Amino acid sequence: MHNDRTNAEILLWQARYRTVFAGIMSTAAIVLKATGLVASNALVGIVAPGLNPLAVLAGLVVVYLLFVQLHARVVGRRGSAGTGAVMTVVAADLLIIFTAMFLVTPPPEYSLWLIVAVFALQLTQLYFGWAPALYNLFAIAIGYSALVATATRLGALRDPADALWTLLLFMIGALAYLGLQGARTARLGRLMRVFERGAEGDFSASYDETGDRLPDEITFVGRAWNQMRGNLEQIVLTDPLSGCFNRRGFDQLSQREIARAVRASNEMAVLALDIDHFKRVNDQYGHLTGDEVIREIGGLLRELARAGDVVSRPGGEEFTILATDTGAQGAMHLAERILTAFRSRAFTSVRGQMPITISIGVAAEQARNDEVVKTLIARADEALYAAKRNGRDQSVLWHPGMRTFDAAGRRTGSYPTIN
Repeated sequence: MHNDRTNAEILLWQARYRTVFAGIMSTAAIVLKATGLVASNALVGIVAPGLNPLAVLAGLVVVYLLFVQLHARVVGRRGSAGTGAVMTVVAADLLIIFTAMFLVTPPPEYSLWLIVAVFALQLTQLYFGWAPALYNLFAIAIGYSALVATATRLGALRDPADALWTLLLFMIGALAYLGLQGARTARLGRLMRVFERGAEGDFSASYDETGDRLPDEITFVGRAWNQMRGNLEQIVLTDPLSGCFNRRGFDQLSQREIARAVRASNEMAVLALDIDHFKRVNDQYGHLTGDEVIREIGGLLRELARAGDVVSRPGGEEFTILATDTGAQGAMHLAERILTAFRSRAFTSVRGQMPITISIGVAAEQARNDEVVKTLIARADEALYAAKRNGRDQSVLWHPGMRTFDAAGRRTGSYPTIN
């Protein structure tokens, strides 16, 4: 079953098709009846002999078309449609079908309208799922049986067994169709949920094809997703230059780690890193060499990070490390390891002719709510500014007296920019 917004979108485009279909069917019925190509002994002639069935049918079709347009306008204005809105349209469809049967169709030919009912049933099952489709099916059975019973009681149908046998076959075929289509819809729903998570940057979910005993196109699409989701994750969540996570990848993984840390009341730490005097690299060696430096630094940071740490490059010469299950002491130890590695490394991208150093701001805190990473990033950023002001090539741990933050972790003031 779709959500209310999707139901509204479907009802809006279906309104156009309902209008066209009802107009064509009613016009055909009126023309055939008026020209005598269809027998005139409809049930209405017995129940209300003085009634003009064609005029009544034309009037009811106009009312139906107005209802469809009004309903579509209300749904479009609301932007959502619940089960009640769907059921109302289904009921209107069946009402016009059975009214046409009563007004212009001879009782022996009632079974022909089951073809039209199949169309309505397919639309319901395909786009709205099991519940409205079953409601549609049993309403068809009740309405059809009621007309057959009435026609039999009034002597207009001598052999109701044939009509009921046709209804039984229709029910069996419809239930088989609903079962097959319902299974496909359920599997398609699973696949759509996997795609929706992928659209949000979460590629951890795979399509489970163990229940697909009869593989079809949905199965093949699911297999294709399973095969390519690893590549998609790398493309969408990874910075292609440094090989680290990009901002989106960092946000996604940090949310996952936050949820786990909050449940366990664990500590978390954020390290904000900025390459010292990176502009000199670009000025002296060019931007291509600067890109090589970024690439080499990304690889070094991934090597130094521990399992479970999230290393990202938000942009430029800035990097961020989310250290899970880590307090201030552990985060400072990691920062010192990084500093030592940079000081001792002869970077091949600049042929070892220029020392590359880095400044690090560190912040750590117990994870109490979902805002912890935002706060830690802001605090680590302040500590990074302090490390820059104090001479670079060092790490500074944030402390409460360093800066004041609001509840969302936003800085209430600003420092001058230091490269």
